[in-house]
Amino acid sequence: MIKSFLRRVTYILLYGLYKIYFSIIFDRSFKKGELSYLSKEDFRAWKKSMISMIKEYWCKERCGFILRKIIYSFCNSHFKIIRKTGQCDKNNPIVVLCVKNDLNRIQMLVDHYRKLGVVKFAILDNDSYDGTFQWLFDQPDVDLYQCTEPYQTNVKEGWINRLISYYGFDRWYVVTDSDELVVYRGMENSSISELTMKLDNLGVKRVKAITLDTYSKSAMFSETSNIRADYKWIDSDSYREMPTKAGSYTIRRFTGGPRYRLMNSKIPLDKHPLVFWEKGTVSDNAHFQFPHNRINEAPCLIGILHYKFLKNDLEEYKKRASDKSNFADHGNFYRQYMSFFDEQKQQSFMYEGSVEFSSSEVLKKIKFIEELRIDNK
Repeated sequence: MIKSFLRRVTYILLYGLYKIYFSIIFDRSFKKGELSYLSKEDFRAWKKSMISMIKEYWCKERCGFILRKIIYSFCNSHFKIIRKTGQCDKNNPIVVLCVKNDLNRIQMLVDHYRKLGVVKFAILDNDSYDGTFQWLFDQPDVDLYQCTEPYQTNVKEGWINRLISYYGFDRWYVVTDSDELVVYRGMENSSISELTMKLDNLGVKRVKAITLDTYSKSAMFSETSNIRADYKWIDSDSYREMPTKAGSYTIRRFTGGPRYRLMNSKIPLDKHPLVFWEKGTVSDNAHFQFPHNRINEAPCLIGILHYKFLKNDLEEYKKRASDKSNFADHGNFYRQYMSFFDEQKQQSFMYEGSVEFSSSEVLKKIKFIEELRIDNK
C-alpha cells in the first residue's frame, strides 16, 4: 500500500517536470521549427491535448514515459512535403497512413478507397526503396510526405497526428495501415461520405471496427498473384470480447480470429479507424484515440479486412520478431507468428467457420458488428 502510494507520488512529480519539458519542446517547434505552419489556435489545441494524454497515462500508476515519443516525433520529426493539395469536403474522409516498402498492398488500398469515393490520401513514406514512393508520387490524389527517421510504434503515432494536423480539426479521417481496408454494409452502392453524413446526423464522432484477418486456402506466406482474389476468407465465429485498460479507463476490446485459434495470440482486434477529429483528439495508440472516455461510446459498425501473411512478409516478420524489435510489445506477437510457422508450415487457416468475403453482406455474420445500413435497401 505504501509502495503503491510512493510510486504514484513519484510518477506525479516526474510528470510535473516533464510537463515543463514538453511545453518547451512544443513552443520551440512552433516558433521556429517543424510546427510553424499551425495557427496559434490549432497549436494550443494540439499542445494541450497531447500533454493531457500523457498525464492520464502517467499519473494513474501507468507511467506513460514511453509515450513521450509521440510528442517528440510530432514536434521534431523532419517531414519533407513532396505534394500537398487543397482541402476537400469534411464529410469525405482523408485517408491517413504511414507506409514503407509495401507497393502491392498500397496499390490495393488506394484502389479500394477510391471505389468508396475517397478523393484525398495523406500518406507518409518512411524511406521506401521498393517502388512504393515512386508509385505514390505518380498518384495525383495522394498528398505525399517523406520522413527517413527510424520507425517505432509510438513514433508512428506522432507521425499520424502530424499528418492530421496539416488538414485540421472538425473533419472526418480514416486512420489506417497499408494492410487494412475498411468495409461496411452497403458499401457497394453507397460512398463513405454518405456513411459519414449519416453518422453526423446520428451524432456519432467515432466508429469502432473489428479486424478481420483474411487468408487463402493455402498455407501462410504462400505466393499469390492477386491478393484480394486469393485472400478472401475470414473467420465468422471465433471472436470474443475482453476488458482492458486505456489510460485510467476500462474499455471493451475484441480478440479472436485465426491468430487466436491457431497461435493463441490475444492481440486486440478492435480499432477506431473512422474518426471525426475534434480539438482534443490525439492518436495515442494504433487501436484508439484519446480522450479515452469516449472509446466505449463508439458503435462497432464496420470491419477491417486485414491482409497479414503474404509471401513478402516472411522476412520482414522475422526481423520484427527479433529481440531488438521496434514494434508493439517488443515484437512478441511476431514471435508467436514465426513459432507457429516454423512448427506448422503446411497448415492452412481454413476451418469449418471460414466464410468467403464475397460482399459486404457477409458482415452480418460477425456478431459484434452492429447494423447501420446506408443503401436504403
